[in-house]
Amino acid sequence: MPRPKGFKHSEKTKRKIREAHKGKPLSERNHKSNCVCYFCKSKRGELKGKNSPNWKGGQTKDNKGYVRVLMPKHPRADSKGYVARACLIAEKTLGRYLYPEEIAHHKNEIRDDDRPENIEVKESRSAHTKYHRNL
Repeated sequence: MPRPKGFKHSEKTKRKIREAHKGKPLSERNHKSNCVCYFCKSKRGELKGKNSPNWKGGQTKDNKGYVRVLMPKHPRADSKGYVARACLIAEKTLGRYLYPEEIAHHKNEIRDDDRPENIEVKESRSAHTKYHRNL
């Protein structure tokens, strides 16, 4: 991806790039496709996903405390490709995808406890809300 017009590296980044390319022939210093330094690999997109040094196995916790799993091709995937692990467990137990109106509910109210015996499928959002109101 080309850099936007007027883009400039910070001095700190320029220094790091110079250090990474120190002692290399001039032909390899210009972020060419054969360069193996971290900055060049990152620019070419080679450090995405499993190749990223920050890769944590494709699982993350959202701000509400639910564990989400990277599955970009799943019908319930969000814009970043993540699906709630509770939904995946419920689908595995049922042997089918959840319908759009179905909700995966944690019986013990612990949002990251995704054991199959703790996941219950509610048939609609309203049924899920009624359940919580009646507690």
